[in-house]
Amino acid sequence: MSKELPKVLFISCTESRLAPQRLVADPEQIYEVRNIGNIVLPYNPRIVSGDIATIEYALTLPDLKDVVISGHSDCAVVAALLSQKSVSSSMRRWLFVGNSRSASREAVGARAGADLDAEACDRAARAHLLTQLANLAGYPGLESGRRGGDLRLRALFQPETGATEIYSPRDNSFVPLTRQVPSAAR
Repeated sequence: MSKELPKVLFISCTESRLAPQRLVADPEQIYEVRNIGNIVLPYNPRIVSGDIATIEYALTLPDLKDVVISGHSDCAVVAALLSQKSVSSSMRRWLFVGNSRSASREAVGARAGADLDAEACDRAARAHLLTQLANLAGYPGLESGRRGGDLRLRALFQPETGATEIYSPRDNSFVPLTRQVPSAAR
């Protein structure tokens, strides 16, 4: 009996409350990457990185059908991006490579650094997630798989309500996961 290869590469934050196993029939179908802030380093073959190597390897799996990146409300990384709080030097470098500080701050406007309500924080977290999605789109193997129609790239967001939302490129917004996203938007 041969082992079934993963069909989903799932990238999420270490804080995420979204259990990827809920999204598939068999948990062995998931190849999972978790790090603080669900940060996807821009592809660079000269950088030694476990995350880059893991993503690059997963993209070579013959049965891979979906690449999913997931974000969530109340993310400590997004809070650090928006505030002037002191963080460790390692965290500061990690936040820098994620490339999402300007997108997250732009999402909340002049209020960055101030006390923000949950809605503003969610806007910033979604902007951070979309920046990571753009970083992911630059990986070799992903674009050719998408052009061939046999690999889908998706972004999921879980707000405090616990409902899961999926990014719809056609609408340029997050919609409830229960709403069917047209195949052209996938």
